[in-house]
Amino acid sequence: MSGRGVLLDIPRLKGRDWLDPGEPVYPEDLDAAERAQGVVVDEGDILLVRTGRFHPGKTEGRGATDALAGLHAAALPWLHQRRVAVLGGDGVNDVSPSGFASVRLPIHTVAIVAMGVHLLDNQDLEALATACQRLNRHTFFYVVAPLYLERGTGSPATGLAMF
Repeated sequence: MSGRGVLLDIPRLKGRDWLDPGEPVYPEDLDAAERAQGVVVDEGDILLVRTGRFHPGKTEGRGATDALAGLHAAALPWLHQRRVAVLGGDGVNDVSPSGFASVRLPIHTVAIVAMGVHLLDNQDLEALATACQRLNRHTFFYVVAPLYLERGTGSPATGLAMF
C-alpha cells in the first residue's frame, strides 16, 4: 500500500507529549488537529494518529495494559466522511476500554468490516512526529508492505514516510 500519508499529532495539539492510557480521541480532536497542522484528511489518505504511546520520556503505561489512548467510536463517522483508506496509530487505534460493554474494539469492528479500512496497529510514530514538527509538514508519501499470508488476517508491517 502506498499513498498520501497524514499524521495528526493529538498530544501536541493538547500541549502534551502523550495522552493518558484510556484517553479517548474524539472527532473534534481530529478536526482541531487538522486546523492546527494546516492539513485536511481526504479520500484515499493513509491517516496516522499519534497518541504518544512510545514517547521516550513516558514512564507510566508502558508494557501490557488494558488501557490505551485511541479513537473513540464517535470518530467512525468522521473516518467514513473522509473516506480514509488506511488508519494507523501507535496503539490499537481504539481507545481501551472502549466504553461499550458489548464491543471491545469498535474502530476495528466497524472500520475493517463495514468500511473496508486497513488498520496499522502499534506503529512507533515518534521519529515521524519529530520530523513533521521540524519540517512543519504533516503530509508525506507513505509506503507499507505487509507480508502476504494466505488466509491471514494480519501481518507485521513497518511503514516508510518520504518527505
